[in-house]
Amino acid sequence: MTVRPRLIPVLLLKHGMIVRSQLFKVHQVIGNPMSTVQRFSDWNVDELIILDISRGEAGHDLRRDDLQQQYLGNTALDVLREISKVCFMPLTFGGRIRAISDVEERLAAGADKVTLNTAALENPAFLQQAARRFGSQCIVASIDARCTATGWEVFAEGGRRSTGREVVQWAKEVETLGAGEIFLNSIDQDGSGQGYDLALVRAVTAAVSIPVIACGGVGRYDHFPTAILAGNAAAAAAANIFHFFELSYSHGKQACLAEEIPMRPVGLGSQFLRREPEYDRPYEDGRIAKRLHQAETGNYGAAQPRATDHPSIRWCTACVYPSISAAPMEFDDQGVCTGCQMAQVKAQIPASEWRRRRDLLGELLEQYRCREGSRYDVVVAVSGGKDSYFQVHVLKEEFGLNPLLVTYDGNNWTEVGWRNMVRMREAFGVDHVLIRPSVMTLKKLNRLGFTVMGDMNWHAHVGIMTAPMKVATQHQIPLVFYGEHGYLDLCGQFSMDDFPEVTYRDRLEHFARGYEWTYFVGRDGLTAQDMAPWKYPTDAEMLALDLRGIFLGNYVYWEANEHIKLVTERYGFEVSHEPFDRTYRTMSNLDDMHENGVHDYLKYIKFGYGRATDHTCKDIRAGLMSREKAISLVNHYDPIKPRDLQRWLSYVGMDEDEFDRIADTFRDPRVWRMEAGQWIKDGLIGFDA
Repeated sequence: MTVRPRLIPVLLLKHGMIVRSQLFKVHQVIGNPMSTVQRFSDWNVDELIILDISRGEAGHDLRRDDLQQQYLGNTALDVLREISKVCFMPLTFGGRIRAISDVEERLAAGADKVTLNTAALENPAFLQQAARRFGSQCIVASIDARCTATGWEVFAEGGRRSTGREVVQWAKEVETLGAGEIFLNSIDQDGSGQGYDLALVRAVTAAVSIPVIACGGVGRYDHFPTAILAGNAAAAAAANIFHFFELSYSHGKQACLAEEIPMRPVGLGSQFLRREPEYDRPYEDGRIAKRLHQAETGNYGAAQPRATDHPSIRWCTACVYPSISAAPMEFDDQGVCTGCQMAQVKAQIPASEWRRRRDLLGELLEQYRCREGSRYDVVVAVSGGKDSYFQVHVLKEEFGLNPLLVTYDGNNWTEVGWRNMVRMREAFGVDHVLIRPSVMTLKKLNRLGFTVMGDMNWHAHVGIMTAPMKVATQHQIPLVFYGEHGYLDLCGQFSMDDFPEVTYRDRLEHFARGYEWTYFVGRDGLTAQDMAPWKYPTDAEMLALDLRGIFLGNYVYWEANEHIKLVTERYGFEVSHEPFDRTYRTMSNLDDMHENGVHDYLKYIKFGYGRATDHTCKDIRAGLMSREKAISLVNHYDPIKPRDLQRWLSYVGMDEDEFDRIADTFRDPRVWRMEAGQWIKDGLIGFDA
């Protein structure tokens, strides 16, 4: 029987979090593995490979009390057990396997196969023993290859150690030892987006008779079929691309099927595969009741791990971000965060590259410009802020498009923010749609969001990422534009060469914290009809329209301090006439008074830092502020309890004592400790708090 070629996503697991990889060296946190695996299950993928690339004994960082998906263990096995609960596809798991007992544990935890790399290189007999014990079909030999002066060489320990072994010879040897499959990864191509090393793939496939999985370098969907057609691989695998784009697996499959590769077709919208999470209602009710009981009794510590159970917090040595940041972040060996690393990369992009990106944007716009029957070229998601003005300026005035502006109205406007938003229609001569949910529904979601996840603005975060996509679907407009990718800018989640787009997974995991609209149905009298503004387009609708959410910052140089000059001088944009309580900037978040206020204060309560940290880090990276000045501003602004809290309390009918008691249940023990009846936290290392 002929085995069909496969398309295989690869997830890299580092200390319990999924990471993006570049040359096996730079790792940027994408998010938690469960939501990603659930998304792959939605797509009915052929197979999944998960590689644990953790170093040292540091545990995972998913014990955040504001996330819906959590687990209590801190080992790769704990993560694997949780993943297996949502994984409905063949699963291969690798990393930290040194003994037969390690293989047994991973298979018992939910893996169908295991990959062996360093252990097999150090002791080839171990691979042979594992194949005899569990069967060749269960053992995958992982080969990390790098091109050297003498040819392709095998590297061990995640690409860090040279072995002196030649790749093709080692591939023949692992086949003889009993491996049932080879997972071949090119270190040189990793994260490049330039395509597979086809010469490497062909050399290995020609030398062995067992299936070879090719990996490393995919940046476009049309790279996938080349691994099979030009490289003779049995499967095409990739990691990064599946994090960047909506319905990426479906598009990858379509590229292979278009080349007449006999793969399993991918189906979307199955009645048996529900995209939205299904929540354990009794369990979730219990979590809420427990929190309210803690707030009432003041017994916060009993339900939280001790601070000594967690890794110590450290701060970026270049900016002032802490390692517990709400945005996913990694640090290099010099203690520099990925946000600063990517800012350095961005600063080194020459003007010629920005011109090339602008040309790419022009090609993209021409490809999608005003389809027949549609009045509008693109949808632009706008809040009425400085970035909104800049987006519309670029797309309408510089590229000559007719955009439809879409705004989610969370009912928290500042006066100047409302004026800016209303002025956009006249300033640019465009149509503007406002999505304005029921105020009663908004009040309920404010209270529920605060109680469930310590964030009253769940409705706004999810609404902003939902309303423009819904309107685009209704009007059959395939392109939706947002400004900059927030996590790329703040924490360096992606490379500047990745061009990430809006995805349902990113919306659910990061913007919604794992709480989909379905979570709130039946709570406080809310119905499915009430939650309609937060329902995302279906996968089938998005695929049929080829709906894409584009971040303009990937194509156009983005610097807020420069944008503000243009939009104030040309379009009359107004900054705040009075300073915010919690940050020195007066040009940001004017559409929602609570973003810079009580919502941000809750971030401080949870993680020990706030908006002033965000803004100073941006200004440090832009060369506008010293780290010493930033520390002074952070220590002044971050602890302030803002005035707008009183508006919010009146809005939802809550008193300040109740607010404080519930907020205190979200304090992370890595940050906060109780001393003499007072909450205490450490300041930046080496400086007074």
